[in-house]
Amino acid sequence: MAMKWTLLMTSALLALASAQELTDWRLELLKESGLSAETEALEKFQKGLSQPDGNLDKMVKQLGSEEFKQREQAQKEILLLGKNVLPQLRLMLNSDDPEIRMRLETIMNQLEVGGRWAKDNLLREAVASLLEERKNPDAAKPNAKLFVEFFNKDAASVSDGYQRLKFKTGVGEAGSVKDGMARLNGKHDRDGDQQLLLLAKDLTEKEEFPDSFRVESKIGGGDEGMGAFHVGISVGNVRALFHPGYQNGAFRIEQVSNNLAILGNTDMTFTPPSNKLLFMSMDIKRLPNKDVEISVKITHEKQTFRTSQIVKADAIGKLDRIALDRSGRNGGDAIFDDLIVDLK
Repeated sequence: MAMKWTLLMTSALLALASAQELTDWRLELLKESGLSAETEALEKFQKGLSQPDGNLDKMVKQLGSEEFKQREQAQKEILLLGKNVLPQLRLMLNSDDPEIRMRLETIMNQLEVGGRWAKDNLLREAVASLLEERKNPDAAKPNAKLFVEFFNKDAASVSDGYQRLKFKTGVGEAGSVKDGMARLNGKHDRDGDQQLLLLAKDLTEKEEFPDSFRVESKIGGGDEGMGAFHVGISVGNVRALFHPGYQNGAFRIEQVSNNLAILGNTDMTFTPPSNKLLFMSMDIKRLPNKDVEISVKITHEKQTFRTSQIVKADAIGKLDRIALDRSGRNGGDAIFDDLIVDLK
């Protein structure tokens, strides 16, 4: 009896330790941005976001400071103000200081490219939600509305999963996480899929995700075996994928279980480069008749591909899982960064 009790306690402690090891993306982002997680610092930051105009001129002038640290800090602070300051920044591009002009162009490029949840928007959300939790510590926590995975914790293997993500494969090959990117290994002896899976029940404690949500990630692949492998995002039993390095990408939408095409190979109007991360988003909307509308956007620099497709309810099945996918045989590794699932 004593041994059984000891085993139960050990199991419980291991489960608790595992849960405690899960990182909070909000605290990760604050640390990355050089911001304190103290309540007073968060309140000061939030107040500064609501009253940026008075400080913007000062920040822009600081971009030309003789001190490198001051230039870097000013650039970081302007980025955090978000896309709303783009019109004002454009008016300042005629500065006589080449350093200011160069840094303004860099800032504007970063603000203009990306999805709904660019880093500046995520930071606003992180600060607001942390302050709300601290103001109402006894309030019941609602189901997660925003899931973020930055892949900031290195892992030699993802065969047992990564954070809240599970790993599934039919080829026996796993992957790793290093330097802020997840990697699923290529060069297989046979065709098969590899997936980093997020299950609805693990995130929301419900069997399915809501009828409308959005998935964003940065996705790419190596330069070996172009056309022999594909990368993309899957929701339920349907995935959208493209071929890194292959002419015009050969984008398609297919069923995961049997590879039956829902939308056949389609030109993206540009070739997605190998060894580069492309921004990819999928908007999911369950229609009244239970079919699902999938809208996809893939962007590399100023090149963008968009498409929308209605998928039959029996083809997509339950909206119970989201995955980052690599499929195919020979070819390069798949690479992923910044997975964001917006359930709002």
